[in-house]
Amino acid sequence: MSRDVRMALLGFVLLLPGLVLVSSGLLGLEPVGILVHPVLVMGGLLLAFALNAILLFRVRFGQEEDALIGTVSLRLRGTALNLTALGLSCLLLATVTVYVFVENFQPR
Repeated sequence: MSRDVRMALLGFVLLLPGLVLVSSGLLGLEPVGILVHPVLVMGGLLLAFALNAILLFRVRFGQEEDALIGTVSLRLRGTALNLTALGLSCLLLATVTVYVFVENFQPR
């Protein structure tokens, strides 16, 4: 099993608490208590995003002809599993963030 596939599978495991929280909220079910701890949910989502983003994006810094010129290039690479885990982590992070904002918003 390649490193990309292992990281994608680890990302999916880390996404489980966030997926349980969001899906139980949308379906009106009572979520499992231990899985909805904020550290598990947000930590898992952020860690899954970071692990898959490291594999998918490459940032380069360079210098040309003794000048202080820096270049940053992003290159998208990886497997479809990594792209799926990254997209799902972004979607779940956005959903949880919007929910927290809407739940705590008070017009003045």
